Amino acid sequence: MTLVQTESRTSRRAAAGRPRRRGLGRRLAAGVAGVVLAAAAVYAQQNFAMPFEQRASFLTYKGRIGETVATKRFSVKVVSVTAARAVDTTDYSGKVTKVGTSHLFLLIDVTATSAREPMKLSKLSPPVLLTEDGRRYLPTDKVDESLTLFNRYIQPGFWTSGTLVFEVPKDAVPGASLVFIPPVSPLVVDNSAPEAQVDLDLSGAAADRLIAQAEDYHTLAGPSR
Repeated sequence: MTLVQTESRTSRRAAAGRPRRRGLGRRLAAGVAGVVLAAAAVYAQQNFAMPFEQRASFLTYKGRIGETVATKRFSVKVVSVTAARAVDTTDYSGKVTKVGTSHLFLLIDVTATSAREPMKLSKLSPPVLLTEDGRRYLPTDKVDESLTLFNRYIQPGFWTSGTLVFEVPKDAVPGASLVFIPPVSPLVVDNSAPEAQVDLDLSGAAADRLIAQAEDYHTLAGPSR
């Protein structure tokens, strides 16, 4: 009886002297918890972070139709604005054809020059028509780029002219502005890149007059183009 008690006390002392091992189940649970927390952090960053356009934006230079709006990268001037119900485009063979709309085509004649290096407008960051209530319209895809400013290089020291064509409802005309955005890299975001916002002077009366005088057909494929 005494021998059994002595062995028991000796065993307990030996066990107390050994470090405790964390169970395999506890280690697995801790690892899973870490993965879950990391995934939650990524989800929160992607879904609850402030959108990029609210955190940073282009530097906006403002002007009016007929004025030269100069930025550090380019200068641009809107020469005229015309409305039409049909314009030119080209088909796959290059043949010029007519295309119409149930809304309006706004044709904005623009001239621009680059400050330091050649640039060409990009479909990734194209100029947009900005309405008075904040809607943004991209250039229409009904008109082939070869007939517009997208087909021309804007060179330093030279003014390059061309037309930007937007298809919009009539209620987008009053108070509209052109936001001229230079090409940007799809891989590198330059938060200091400039843009030019040009007021088209389409007040209520001017907008009504432009709409009322919309041409049935406006050619884009004249000899000078």
